[in-house]
Amino acid sequence: MGEVKTLSPSTRWAQRKDRVFLTIEVEDCQTPEIKLDSQALHFSAKGGKEQKMYSFDLEFYGQVIPEKSKQRITAREVTFNIMKKEEGPYWPRLHKEGKKPSFLHTDFSKWKDEDDSEGKTMEWMTILKL
Repeated sequence: MGEVKTLSPSTRWAQRKDRVFLTIEVEDCQTPEIKLDSQALHFSAKGGKEQKMYSFDLEFYGQVIPEKSKQRITAREVTFNIMKKEEGPYWPRLHKEGKKPSFLHTDFSKWKDEDDSEGKTMEWMTILKL
């Protein structure tokens, strides 16, 4: 038998002062192996129509609190709401290493600039009747 090839799933992220949002795009995720500790996330699962193997290890720029973090697995993706250990300025990047992994992308649908205030967001939502 041949060697099993592991792919890196497309992953989106955004952040706030106190948390990180992470979305791993794996449809029909089967038997996921997820290990979140204070410094890193390990993800491994079979998924997609052909049930290919997806995997990655990501060391965070800063420390997180695994016990206060949440995850949700749906038919289309695996989402995380990861609490930062220290609330404060935004991290300059999600990962500790300087080079961005090719599978990691900014989630502009959840992104909010550090200097945006909640009041401005609520004001616009009212104007737009959201």
